Amino acid sequence: MIFVALKSAINMSKIDKKLEQIQLQHEISELLRRDNGVSCHYDYHVNLLSEFETIKLNLLTYNKRHNEYMLLHSVKGSSSIDCLNKVMDYLKQSHGDRQYSYTVNWSKKGEEGKHTSYFVAGSKEEAMSKFLHEKDPSDYTLDIIENPVA
Repeated sequence: MIFVALKSAINMSKIDKKLEQIQLQHEISELLRRDNGVSCHYDYHVNLLSEFETIKLNLLTYNKRHNEYMLLHSVKGSSSIDCLNKVMDYLKQSHGDRQYSYTVNWSKKGEEGKHTSYFVAGSKEEAMSKFLHEKDPSDYTLDIIENPVA
């Protein structure tokens, strides 16, 4: 009887954590969808060499208008929930603080049309890195402009 109660408690804990993870992902997704119409995707990586930062989360956004994904933010943490809470803190902080924002005017080689994307970043290099995340730089023409401080 004790084994069944203990097993049930462990399963509830896993269920509660999964529910918390899903709720945080939903909250982040809705915030970004309302803010600029993008969908977001959670790219988790496990780091077996670290005792404390065992999970890395790359939060990617996808915009169907230009059919591209980009890195919004990357964090490391002790769990997926820890990472999601750090992303939520980042979004709350960066949403109100636009002093380090960049406009990237870009086009993909071989395709017609130019696009504009916006990034919160500490430098032009970081904005470019977020734009080019997992992409071949030679496939794009970019012009990065630091936005004036509001």
